[in-house]
Amino acid sequence: MEVDSVKAKFLVTPGKSIGRIYLGQNVNELDSILGKPDAGDAAMGKAWGIWYGKKNTNYGRNEIAVYSSYIDSTMMGKDVKQIRVNSSKFTTVTGLNTENSLANFTEKYADFKKIATYVNDGIGDTILLYDSKDNGIAVEFIRDISRAIIVHKKGETVNETYLILYPEWRKLQ
Repeated sequence: MEVDSVKAKFLVTPGKSIGRIYLGQNVNELDSILGKPDAGDAAMGKAWGIWYGKKNTNYGRNEIAVYSSYIDSTMMGKDVKQIRVNSSKFTTVTGLNTENSLANFTEKYADFKKIATYVNDGIGDTILLYDSKDNGIAVEFIRDISRAIIVHKKGETVNETYLILYPEWRKLQ
């Protein structure tokens, strides 16, 4: 395998793609790229598909999660609206991944700001969700270290369509 194809397989491009999954992609194409999802959640025409990796992170299993919904009002097809990864293999061209600090991201994205806080009472931990609306990249942080990267459409905030994947994490007002 060529070095460039390996890099492309794990490249995070804000506002566009993560690896071979891109925003606007027909969800039917995901089976040929990732196989059938290992888990998911769907309601009202919106869905998360989750594919688990073989290794674990500090916060659980490696995963790629794809959020999709209907392309238009005809409800004939669905496309990718957001892509979320928690593996440090996935990296931006500037080297940012899930092992970077909040300061690393704020240095790169001038409009990077906190937009939500989630808490897990069972383990006593908090997720801070930061977003760069202009660039189309959001990041979940636990204790100042990134734990997941989310790519979304540029010009929209991530929480216009973002739903926390795990019910044990509740949003603080």
